[in-house]
Amino acid sequence: MFHVYAEEKPEGYFVNEPFGIYRTILDADWLLYLLLPLLLVIAVVVLMLAWRIHEIPAHKAKNKQMQQVELVSALTLLGLFIHEVWALALFIAYLDWNAAEDRLVRILRRAFGPAESGQREPAATESGEQKA
Repeated sequence: MFHVYAEEKPEGYFVNEPFGIYRTILDADWLLYLLLPLLLVIAVVVLMLAWRIHEIPAHKAKNKQMQQVELVSALTLLGLFIHEVWALALFIAYLDWNAAEDRLVRILRRAFGPAESGQREPAATESGEQKA
């Protein structure tokens, strides 16, 4: 069908010219017929692995039954083109939203809560009622 070298090259043409068995293997067509399917299999395996890694945030959000599943899925698809978006989807999927909300509420209550000059909220009694 075809050969690696269409015509014979003169001696000394290559700087590091292959000799002996190496030259025979490099000239052989059967090597190309073995390498092409191997290269295709390797490419498919690498793409499948990359896709599985890329879908980690969507699977994590689905397993946690988050309300943001659709958002994370959309961000992972958009992350195919804009890689920073994929990192955002990963952050959203792995963040413990209940703990983050509690922390934010505590910070906001401290910042905007009643002043320390005696304007405290009434303390709850043991029965759950507030003092008047």
